[in-house]
Amino acid sequence: MQPVDRVVAALDHEEPDIVPFYESFSQAEASDLFFPRQHHGESAEWVLKETRWWGRDLITVGINAPNLLSEVLVHSPERRGYAIVKEAWGTISYDRRIPGFHKVIHPPVRWPEDLDRIEPPSLDEYESKIAAIAEEVGIYRKAGYFVEALHNGPFVMAWHRLRGMRNFLMDLVMNPGFARRLVDFAMSRQLELTKAIIDEAKPDAIRLGNDMGTNESLFFAPKAYREIFNPWERRLVREYHRRGVFVFHHCHGNINLILRDMVGTGIDAIDPLDPCDGMDLAELKQKYGDKLTLRGGICKLIGTYDGKQIRAHLEDRLRIGAPSGGFIIQSAGGLPHDMPKENFPYYKETLNKLRRYPSE
Repeated sequence: MQPVDRVVAALDHEEPDIVPFYESFSQAEASDLFFPRQHHGESAEWVLKETRWWGRDLITVGINAPNLLSEVLVHSPERRGYAIVKEAWGTISYDRRIPGFHKVIHPPVRWPEDLDRIEPPSLDEYESKIAAIAEEVGIYRKAGYFVEALHNGPFVMAWHRLRGMRNFLMDLVMNPGFARRLVDFAMSRQLELTKAIIDEAKPDAIRLGNDMGTNESLFFAPKAYREIFNPWERRLVREYHRRGVFVFHHCHGNINLILRDMVGTGIDAIDPLDPCDGMDLAELKQKYGDKLTLRGGICKLIGTYDGKQIRAHLEDRLRIGAPSGGFIIQSAGGLPHDMPKENFPYYKETLNKLRRYPSE
């Protein structure tokens, strides 16, 4: 089977030849150690090379509206370098490659009236970016891969791209009307752009990146999710489904308190379902396995396991998730640089052996 066929079969709750797989590294130190590249760019050719090396079935393309037209203010190009970047809506962030680190150092909305001063780019200004995304997606689809286009969901878009985490969490409690305005501002513009990208680039899925919890619970009360974020997630799913693409939801953290509401939006898959965050794969398979595809399941601490523990954990994940399809396996946080070097090839080879469905 082609990778794209394998993923679609899983989404249709059928058993393909092997369980679909997605994996990555948690930071640049890990990729430099286990699969070093000649340069720090990410061309389509390099993405395909890395995808084949992993044995992945899915490829992700970023389509965040604020990022696509960002401006690099300061750049240190060496291997351990950093960049200070201003995004299209005014957020200024600091990114360090090694050790990996990211921080918003200036959110554009410090006071409520700042929101009215932001002049986001028009859709016409994204024309060349949309064309470039379409070309890239076309390369991956021609190679037989399932392509997902990723943009942030309403919670992350509001705090990370506009307001800052602390202020936005306070808004949710003290000024929910303004919190709703922030979300509406961000998501209405992202929706407009994403529809244009779907129409021209034709990805297989849109993936909403919207981490909403710690390993213990949510960042906010379930009421805030149901009243502010869930309506927008429902709208996004509805709009994207109308254009013929699947919709995935990426959300780290213990989200059990709102999971039923998230499933109710109509999403086709959810990840990463980290057992370290209290996300029980067996319970999720029983409750929601017939409603959506479960993606993930491998603990983010996999890099600390020895060989015996790695095999036992992978066998357990596949034993629970694989039957009757509806499962895409991946780790919750990518593989870390401090994973013992001898364990990395063992993890990769063992997973590729175990994820084959038994032949009839």
